[in-house]
Amino acid sequence: MGIIVNNCEVMESNVESIARMPVPTVNGSTPASKIASIMVKNNIGAVIVVKMGEPVGIVTEKDIINRIIESKKDADDIIAEQVMTSPLITISYDRTVKEAFEIMRSNNVRRLVVLKGKKIVGLLTERRLLLVCFPEHKNELLQKSEKEI
Repeated sequence: MGIIVNNCEVMESNVESIARMPVPTVNGSTPASKIASIMVKNNIGAVIVVKMGEPVGIVTEKDIINRIIESKKDADDIIAEQVMTSPLITISYDRTVKEAFEIMRSNNVRRLVVLKGKKIVGLLTERRLLLVCFPEHKNELLQKSEKEI
């Protein structure tokens, strides 16, 4: 992220207030073909993989393309645990937007799972943060990416 966001009026706002809810989740044995269908049906770009109710990884469109399509594997034969990115980068619900940007930048990620203890309470995306910080550029930001997550 090369965007300077220090002047964003909501930098000290709590991330829970802008995180997406509900968060799309699957278990580790969910076939990649089903994950892709969920993404298409819901117009989203990622799902969170959970084990016994706790987040353990994330499967993004990029994961499916790089780890299945490019490798010419069958998406029906690959499960979430095999393609997910892990460990999952998370943020506590009471942290600030500024901290979220810093975590995303330092970990080179575009999504953070928002947790309250071990419970998922939201998903925060780079795009959502930018829309909140720069509402005057909403149309421009929406044109660059049609995916919410």
